Amino acid sequence: MPLQEQASLWSDTTIKTLDVRSGTLPPGGVMSETGLTANLLLLAGGGEGGLVMNGEVCHVRASFACHAVKGSAFTLTAGSENIHYTVIIYKAIPMTGAAHVLFPQRNHPLRTSFVHYPVLPAELHQAADKIVAKWSRGEGLERFHANALLQGVLYELIMEHERGRGGAESDMVDVVAAYIAGHYRQELKLKELAALAGCGARQLQRRFKQEKLLGPMEYVIQLRMESAERMLRHTDATIGEIAERTGYHDMYYFSRAFKKYYGVPPQRYRRTAASGTGALSACSGLPDRLACSYESLQGPVICHMRGEYCVTASPRRIAVLDVQYADHLLALEMLPAGSVGLGSAALNFPPYIRDRLKATEMLGTYEYPDLQAVERLQPDLIICTEVHDQHYERLRRIAPTIMFKRNESWQRILSLFGELTGKRGEAERIITDYIRRTALLSEELAPVLAGKSVALIRPRESVVRVHTASHRTGAVLYRDLGLPAPLFVADTSDTAYHISVDRLPAVHANHYFLLSNEMMQEGISVTEQSVWGMLDADGREHIYPVDAATWIGCYGPTGINYIVDQVARALLA
Repeated sequence: MPLQEQASLWSDTTIKTLDVRSGTLPPGGVMSETGLTANLLLLAGGGEGGLVMNGEVCHVRASFACHAVKGSAFTLTAGSENIHYTVIIYKAIPMTGAAHVLFPQRNHPLRTSFVHYPVLPAELHQAADKIVAKWSRGEGLERFHANALLQGVLYELIMEHERGRGGAESDMVDVVAAYIAGHYRQELKLKELAALAGCGARQLQRRFKQEKLLGPMEYVIQLRMESAERMLRHTDATIGEIAERTGYHDMYYFSRAFKKYYGVPPQRYRRTAASGTGALSACSGLPDRLACSYESLQGPVICHMRGEYCVTASPRRIAVLDVQYADHLLALEMLPAGSVGLGSAALNFPPYIRDRLKATEMLGTYEYPDLQAVERLQPDLIICTEVHDQHYERLRRIAPTIMFKRNESWQRILSLFGELTGKRGEAERIITDYIRRTALLSEELAPVLAGKSVALIRPRESVVRVHTASHRTGAVLYRDLGLPAPLFVADTSDTAYHISVDRLPAVHANHYFLLSNEMMQEGISVTEQSVWGMLDADGREHIYPVDAATWIGCYGPTGINYIVDQVARALLA
């Protein structure tokens, strides 16, 4: 159809609301409509459930919209939680004098049934509440306004649906990837993952491969193999135990799968990793100069972002420009000669290691190191991050300087600190103890959190950050401890989503770890107050305030174990 004719059809169309109703579908409740005599728009929020529309079966999650055209049949069944809904029955009719055949093309949005996940569900539900309020006041101007509001809602949904933004096509991969990240140890089937995404298995396979370059079941294998590789390196668990913990009930099948993925059997991989030889010790050509080490005739060589450092003798006066490195040294029973601290007007070290740093010189802050204090300290080694790149030349004139990526894995950095200080065995023991501990705690938490999800949020100015498994603290929760992430939180390269406070219900978590700045600001911000008010209003969520400075900035082994302690106390209380 010519564009001009399409535009004419839109401009000559009016929306007439016929009925509006709202309510709550209890767990297991059913809403069913057959042979609709007009179009129906269903706006739902809350729990998940199953939807059968015109014979098509799909799984629906919190905050979705269902558009069903005249003649359609659908059945919505609530899952384990309430589904709050608004149903609007309407007609799209030509205005007087316009063409009598409205939208003859079969794929036009107003003649198409579809399920859609809005980009801003909170705003959509606010509009729905206004429509209900206007409609309930009876005839006249209020119902005229209800028609106008409905037209606006339909416009937003159609525009998003046409662009594919926020719909099942665009976010199904993120939803399934997030679910796999939290459940890869369990038996997963492609049909179940497709049902979760609300699509067919072939459609999910195609979309997943387009975005991840591998299929969903291949993604499951990737996460299992990465988990197995970490346990082989850092624990003394048997092959059978590792197989069981990564979702394989047959040890021999696991061994074959591991060899296919890494090229060597798991036992050989473990021996090679322990000896530090072969392919596992190579570091040349790694992207972004990831930290690693290799053996030379003179001693261990540390590869860092600005070159290599040969450890001919263990340094004794070490200055660190990130407090996480002070934590690493303390874990190895080494006291840093100097370290940056936290704060602005009054500088201090993190409370959980403060007492052990009484003899350590304060060197400013991470963002603003006191370089004159570093010079006066006369260290024999300086350790910094890429944030200090502008100071690197000055620093290395003071003493040999190693630069690590700040977001580098703390296990990797601790292993290198073991190489630097001659305490390789102690470093490996700390890593092994941590992996054992988190594996046991993960098993203990699994039945407690069955069917429940955990969110990590941080109020910031006028927005809320919802952290993902790509964030370092998120990785502790979702990868190390295996806590179930909300479906809202996709497994993505971004460390956080930024949402407005009123969109917080869309996260739909049962437990919230709220990263609070109260200790730094001597009181909570307006945004944090709003978050508390919104979550407290429901009464079903559990909220655990934790210190943002510690949870965000302190990534040494002591700090990480401190976070694990707090998680255990909160969720096992």
